[in-house]
Amino acid sequence: MDERELRQEFLEPGVKFRAKPFWAWNGKLEKEELLRQVNIMKEMGFGGFFMHSRTGLRTEYLGEDWFELINACADEGERLGMEAWLYDEDRYPSGIAGGMVTENEEYRAGFLELSIIRAGEKMEYPGKLTAVFTCQLKDYSFKRLEIVDPDDVKNIDIYMPELSEDGGGYRQAVLVFSIVPSECKEVYNGYSFLDTMNREAVDCFINLTHEKYKEKCQGRLGKSIFGIFTDEPHRGALFSSFSEGKINRVPYTKDLFPVFQERFGYDLKRRLPYLFLREGENAFSKTAMDYIELCQTLFLDNFAKPIQNWCSGHGMIFTGHVLHEDSLSAQTVMQGSLMRFYEYMDYPGIDILTEKNTCWWVVKQVDSVARQIGKPFVLSELYGATGWHMSLEKYKQMGDWQTLFGINLRCPHLLWYTMQGQAKRDYPASIFYQSAWYAEYEKLETYFARAGLFLSQGDAECELLVINPIESVWAYSRMGAFSGLEAVDRRISVIEKRYQDTFQILIGENIEFDYGEESIIERHGNVQKGVLRIGKCSYKKVLVTGLDTIRSSTLALLQEFRKQGGTVIFAGELPGYVDGEISGAVERFAGQCVRTEFSCSDLWRVCRSERGVKVNGEGAWEILSRVKRKDDIWYVMLLNSNRVQGHPDIQIDFGMDAVIEVWDARSGQISHLLPDNRKSGCIEIDFAPGEEKFYRICRSKCKKENEPVVLPYRLSEDNIFVLDMVTAELQDQVFCGEVLKVDRELRRYLELGERSGEMLQPWYIEKKHPFLYEKEWPVNLTFDFQVKKRPDGTIWLAFEDEEHVAEILLNGTVCAQSFKRQWIDLCFSCICLPADAVKEGENQLVIRYHYQAVNGVEAVYLLGEFGVNRNPESGVWEMAELLPKISTGDITDQGLPFYSGKIEYIFSGLDGRCRIQNLKFSGSCIKVKGKEEKLLLAPPYECEVEDLNAIEVVLTRRNTFGPLHCTERELFAYGPEAFLTEDQQCQEGYQLLEQGLLEYPEIFV
Repeated sequence: MDERELRQEFLEPGVKFRAKPFWAWNGKLEKEELLRQVNIMKEMGFGGFFMHSRTGLRTEYLGEDWFELINACADEGERLGMEAWLYDEDRYPSGIAGGMVTENEEYRAGFLELSIIRAGEKMEYPGKLTAVFTCQLKDYSFKRLEIVDPDDVKNIDIYMPELSEDGGGYRQAVLVFSIVPSECKEVYNGYSFLDTMNREAVDCFINLTHEKYKEKCQGRLGKSIFGIFTDEPHRGALFSSFSEGKINRVPYTKDLFPVFQERFGYDLKRRLPYLFLREGENAFSKTAMDYIELCQTLFLDNFAKPIQNWCSGHGMIFTGHVLHEDSLSAQTVMQGSLMRFYEYMDYPGIDILTEKNTCWWVVKQVDSVARQIGKPFVLSELYGATGWHMSLEKYKQMGDWQTLFGINLRCPHLLWYTMQGQAKRDYPASIFYQSAWYAEYEKLETYFARAGLFLSQGDAECELLVINPIESVWAYSRMGAFSGLEAVDRRISVIEKRYQDTFQILIGENIEFDYGEESIIERHGNVQKGVLRIGKCSYKKVLVTGLDTIRSSTLALLQEFRKQGGTVIFAGELPGYVDGEISGAVERFAGQCVRTEFSCSDLWRVCRSERGVKVNGEGAWEILSRVKRKDDIWYVMLLNSNRVQGHPDIQIDFGMDAVIEVWDARSGQISHLLPDNRKSGCIEIDFAPGEEKFYRICRSKCKKENEPVVLPYRLSEDNIFVLDMVTAELQDQVFCGEVLKVDRELRRYLELGERSGEMLQPWYIEKKHPFLYEKEWPVNLTFDFQVKKRPDGTIWLAFEDEEHVAEILLNGTVCAQSFKRQWIDLCFSCICLPADAVKEGENQLVIRYHYQAVNGVEAVYLLGEFGVNRNPESGVWEMAELLPKISTGDITDQGLPFYSGKIEYIFSGLDGRCRIQNLKFSGSCIKVKGKEEKLLLAPPYECEVEDLNAIEVVLTRRNTFGPLHCTERELFAYGPEAFLTEDQQCQEGYQLLEQGLLEYPEIFV
């Protein structure tokens, strides 16, 4: 999208960044009513819809009428220019096809459950016996562990002597591990949830759902039907009562034990107590890490990847979200690592429930993976469970912070087909025709569409990677570690707090960063020229904090990164484990890296980047920023994260020479800030509670003086070589030096009055002193010049007072004066110098001149297609080759020290309407040329033209005609005396003023 299209799209955004809400199909569905509601969604500003079975649905799920209505709504959406999307389940979580899959008991989810039997208790356990151990047990710690042959379970009493305790609180116990199936429930239409780690079970789900849509939607998939949403799948709860789990359960699948043995090289059955409990005081468990890693891998390989592959093979987009992302503990309980799952979604997504949800790092996690793997959209299911009291302002505030951190596909929850019965209590409010404000809602959707479009430009200005500590949480997972989705284990709580504090500290200083998930780093990471690359993203700094264990692959990559010059930062305590084993490798490596305490000031100091924007003022830490860069243009969103308190007089520093545009996402209008803000790049603005600002900062093609840009160019005149050092021979006298100084010496010798502003007028001399007026003295004037490279073209000589020139010789060759041309003024005559007479090295030009009282010695000028450079050793000017291209910046050291015509800098590839700003030049004026020509002769030096092709700087003649020998670059006044070389203000060396286009301008196409 070019600049013109972007601005038009911003004013009138299309469907791309408009929300696609959950449309709850929750009653008896009628075609006419469905189509009417599609049109209402269009009026409300939505860009599409997810057709989502919800509680109250009366039309058969995946029945013939269902597919007919799906197709009708998809067709109507296509007619209206909207996107129709599928939802892959009857309610949620996804995976059972409304219960049809788990009619088969082999496909149902299962658990490993621990039963603890103490002395004197009955031997009871709920499922299929798997392993038995005896031990001494205190709370969730054991010692003196012994494995029992399952065949001896009936005689278990022999392993349980009557020992009450050993004095340290430990009591004899038997640990019985058994396999139990998931419970059947009404929410699964009378069946149970799916074993998502079982490929055969997932294939059944795909066949009954995805393949059925393929069969019934008659070529609409990938066309009028864009993709499919998977909602809250998981691999089963771990040590938690959440979602059918128990604190003494972990997920189980039929291939768990053999696959574990193959993957990790040891028997999980013999290590089950190290998964569920801990040996003595050792809270860290490699077994727990390995178990969670395997479950994660099985879930990805057997659920995520097959669905993604099916979608890819049928032109469908795989999107949705998995359960549950708000904390590291919640992820561990239900998934392992959600960042791992995001890799296998085309549009990865999250679910932000309730109005006051402040788990903002959730968006940062998914956005990090999306950027690294190259996902164009990041979805958020938002507004769920917020209630009827919500205002549009509150909806906006909930959406703003998510937009800031990377959400660009909004899925509002929920639009009801009907409010009948239980439907009216399905996580209200209904963001639909049932709400009194539904007709006004379009303004909000258009606002977010503009915001999404604006922040889709370019890539995030992100140099910092923060290693995700999720695997350290895995190592402390056990019975009693969690309550629901929250951690109660002391060490996990410390890791959680460090994780959240790190996020808050970095965003509070507007330090852009991504999270790095170690599995993704291992598979997609490499180091190139001192930069750590993860997929499509590059980082110059890596922060390690809050980890107890780190992968050896991550450590090796960081070592290579540091070796190549990258910055590795360790904040706070160091990881004491590598791959779950005790190791001092990190401590040894950290001694070569940046070490710091974990504090706001220390993290800001070591993690801060020179890029981005700087925010100052009272409450500045609540002003959050998002910076995207496209070439040399920055797109910035600022947000007051405080929804109840405003912040006046906030200073925003966008950097030097920033041209600042305000893009108002509420109105679609674009305006410029006042020019006096541009040089400093600083503005002072007020933020209302929850207010946002969007700025487009242009440094596009604006180069600093030490970063010149080379451009083709054209000169309007021949280049000039000033010859103003002369040797004058009169009678037996020789005078040498700058021409005006020599002229004064001649006149003194001849007892003539000096030429000055107060000299006698020639007419007066002619009238009053005719003899003196006609008197002549023959003078030979010799001008020496150096040639480094003889030019191929003609060299012209420009000189004054032709009528008093008797003869001109170049290196002894007489120069014919028959072929002449004009140059600048009538006083100058130009003759063509004989080409053969010019030689490389020293050249001598002699003018035999008739000196009179009314004339004098003046400089002469060589003209042609050549360059003029100062010899670095002798300091003498010499003729050289003319540069084929010229850099922005001063032309006087680029072969054009004395040139004073016009220079046309040639631009290409700038078709379309161009705005040119920040034109920095030295000359008399400047012209901008395209289909039209704009002359700029006073500030502001900016304009617009169609199809920019050249910028022409019209120079002054100062560097041709001087004064050239003043010691000062600029004088208070310029009179005749300023050109003389006889006092302290003058020198024989040259004082030239910079000329030309000094910097590449800011150009917006």
